[in-house]
Amino acid sequence: MNPCVSTPFSYRGCDVLTLRQIDRMNDTVKGTAFRVFKRVRGELVEGQDYFVLDAHGDEPILAALHAGDAVYASSQVIVLLTQTAYARMQATANLPRS
Repeated sequence: MNPCVSTPFSYRGCDVLTLRQIDRMNDTVKGTAFRVFKRVRGELVEGQDYFVLDAHGDEPILAALHAGDAVYASSQVIVLLTQTAYARMQATANLPRS
């Protein structure tokens, strides 16, 4: 698995994107997707709409995300967003539809 800029990848049976991928897809500055995610987080269900990983944990996916430049090097946690979460973010922030 080598996640490229805008290609969702599979995590626990869900197609997901990282915050960095979303920032790049929308040509926005670092942190934009995170700020929008924080605004809608209360409407989402962790483990269903999004997943939070320790950036320095031992899950096999982490190495691929780092190698694929799909996460920010400074991230302490990695947020993986499903299409449902991304659609909610798009509606809230008027992000372009993919």
